[in-house]
Amino acid sequence: MVGRNQPCPCGSGKKYKKCHGAVDQATIGLLIAQELEQVISLFFTTHPKPEDVRANAGLFTEWERRLSPYYDRETIHSQAIEYLYLINQPAAWQTHVASAGMKSERPAVRRTLSKWASPLTLFAVVESVSDGTAVIRDVLEDGTYKWAVPEDMEVEKGEAVFGHFLPDGREEDTILLMNSLAFVEPGHDEVSAQASRLRKLKKHLDSQKFLDRYMLDLYELIGHGEAVAEPETAETAAVSEETDEDPILGLVGRYLVENRIESAELEEKTERFLEEVNPKARKPESVAAGAIRFGQMTGLLSGFEMARTKLAEQFDVSPSTVQKYADDMMKFHKAEAVN
Repeated sequence: MVGRNQPCPCGSGKKYKKCHGAVDQATIGLLIAQELEQVISLFFTTHPKPEDVRANAGLFTEWERRLSPYYDRETIHSQAIEYLYLINQPAAWQTHVASAGMKSERPAVRRTLSKWASPLTLFAVVESVSDGTAVIRDVLEDGTYKWAVPEDMEVEKGEAVFGHFLPDGREEDTILLMNSLAFVEPGHDEVSAQASRLRKLKKHLDSQKFLDRYMLDLYELIGHGEAVAEPETAETAAVSEETDEDPILGLVGRYLVENRIESAELEEKTERFLEEVNPKARKPESVAAGAIRFGQMTGLLSGFEMARTKLAEQFDVSPSTVQKYADDMMKFHKAEAVN
C-alpha cells in the first residue's frame, strides 16, 4: 500500500495524494501503455510532411507501380511511409522518439522509448498463440519474439507476418506492433522460404542495408505469392445454431443505414464470405470494418470516401485488422469468381 505522502509509483516525482491517489497499479500500467501508443499515433498523424512527399515523389511512384496489382493505394502509401521514415531516412522518427522521452514524466515510458530509435522489421512465422501472445520466428535474422497481439486482431499458427515492431520495454523479449502489417496465410510456406533464401543470398549486407534495398521486393513477394497460390479450402466445422441476425451482418447493415449508403451487393458478398470462410475474429467489429473497407476497394460503395484509419477508429479496431479482413474478403471473392 502506497502512503499518501509517498512518491507516486507512476514515476512522476509527485506525492501519491497529488498524483494518482487511489489509482491502482493496473490502471497505471494502462496509462503507460496509452502514452506509448500516443507516441506512435502522433508520429503517423504528423507524417509524411509535404516537403518529404515532394522530395521522395519517385519513391512513392515506384512503390505504387510495383505493388498496385496486390494492394490498395492506401495500404501501399502506408507501407512506403513506414519504409521512408523507419528504414531509408530514420532521423525524423529518432528525433520524435527522443523528444517524447524527454517530455515524459514516467521513468517506465522513458526506459521503453530509449529502445525505440531502431524498430524491428520482421518477416516472421507464427509458431504458437496463447492468451493474446504469439511466439513468432523471424525468417530473415532468425530471432524469436513474444508478440503482444492487439485485442482486435486474430492470428493463427503457421501464418506469417511482415511489418515493423517495437520492444515493449516493460516485459523482456516482448514486442509491440508499430503500425501496418502484411499477412501470409498458413499453407503458403514457400513465400516465407523465398524471403529467407533472399536474405541468405545477401548475407554480406547488414540488416538495415538489406531492408533498404529489398523491402519493396519483400512486399511484392508477399502480394504475388498470395495472388498465385491455390485458394485454401475452408475446414469443415460444426455449424452453430442460427440466430435472427448475424452480429457482423448487423453491424455492416447498420453502418450502411447510418451513413445513408445503399449496397445490397456488399451485404450479399459479406454474407457469402461469412458462410464459406467463417472468420474467427475476437470482435465482430473487426470483420464488419473489413467488409466496409472491401466495399470501398471494389467500388461497391459509390461516392463513399473515408480513410482506413478513420474507419478503424469508428469501429474501435486497428487499421491493420481492417485491412486484413478486407484482403481476406478480396481473396475469397476473386477465388470464387475464378471457380
